[in-house]
Amino acid sequence: MSQEIRIERMEASERDAVLLFLSRVYSDNPRQSDPEFWDWHFADPSSIRREKPLVWLAKSGDRIAGQLGAIAVDLVVNGESRTAIWILDMMVDPDFRRMGIAQRLVQAAESHCPTLLGVNTPEQHAPALLQKQGMVVVTKIPRFHRILFPGEAFREIASFGIVRRLTNTSTFFLHRKFTVGNEIKPIKGFDSSFDDLSSRIKDQWPCHISRSAGSLEWQFTRQPGKTYETIGYFEGEQLLGYAVLFFRKPNRYGAIEKAAISDICYDAKNGEKVVSALVRATLNLAIERRVGGIVTDVIDDLTQHVLSKHGFWKINSGLQLMVKSPSDQELVYNGANWFLTRGDSDISIFEHPNT
Repeated sequence: MSQEIRIERMEASERDAVLLFLSRVYSDNPRQSDPEFWDWHFADPSSIRREKPLVWLAKSGDRIAGQLGAIAVDLVVNGESRTAIWILDMMVDPDFRRMGIAQRLVQAAESHCPTLLGVNTPEQHAPALLQKQGMVVVTKIPRFHRILFPGEAFREIASFGIVRRLTNTSTFFLHRKFTVGNEIKPIKGFDSSFDDLSSRIKDQWPCHISRSAGSLEWQFTRQPGKTYETIGYFEGEQLLGYAVLFFRKPNRYGAIEKAAISDICYDAKNGEKVVSALVRATLNLAIERRVGGIVTDVIDDLTQHVLSKHGFWKINSGLQLMVKSPSDQELVYNGANWFLTRGDSDISIFEHPNT
């Protein structure tokens, strides 16, 4: 029966059929098949610079049996950029499982671009399958969390007004604001200063995803249903670092349970000073808005050090980075060589909308 399945690159005309397939296999997650979200994700030519989406379909006759969706990214290895594809979504219809379809979808994507990236957890089925296709679990992605207002962080507490207030008051020592200099400024939009920063840090880490103004604008300005906020650290007119922040929508009790540092990046020149100022400014904003806690995922020794100094704790997380590269494997398969944030993967993409 496997011979009856054919794998093809998706055509733009198949969009409605793909959305119907996604609505069926993700019946519990309607965002996966939301047309606006899908168009932004896979069909926006300004972000992916191609004629057809990076989506491969498994077909049985006229029926879609499975799909693999990815986006293109610029991976920088030892200062040199190369195209890679980030696997975001791979799903096979339950009626067609155990037929080798997922493996064939990965092979089709790899034939288009041999450098593959992805983030997942060991509990998912994908990691074992991807490892059989030659992808390597490079490293776990550490998660850091700091509680600010417990009464807002936990819905069970937030629903009881008096308990909520008492719980927040009991942690008043966490609420002091940090001193932040005028180097920190709010940023509206991503301009050429981000391209300049991206160029300056090209050799800063052996392996990282390039952060052009265009890619950041696509991710954090144009993403449907979400509002991100960006703060920057400036030395004169020069941008030395920035942080992109995501504040969840208030719940039914008016509590903002959590905020996230979706992306943070810096020039190594005075790196610790820059990252510390950005983290302090983030904490100040969260305190002003009485946010329950702040979370972030990051592979970077300096950033992890700064987070720990500012009261963040490393918590359990199953997230892991997987890579397949036809070259520089000794370098690329070493987790110590990577810089990676929440915004580089699909973690921030699949946050619930906040607008």
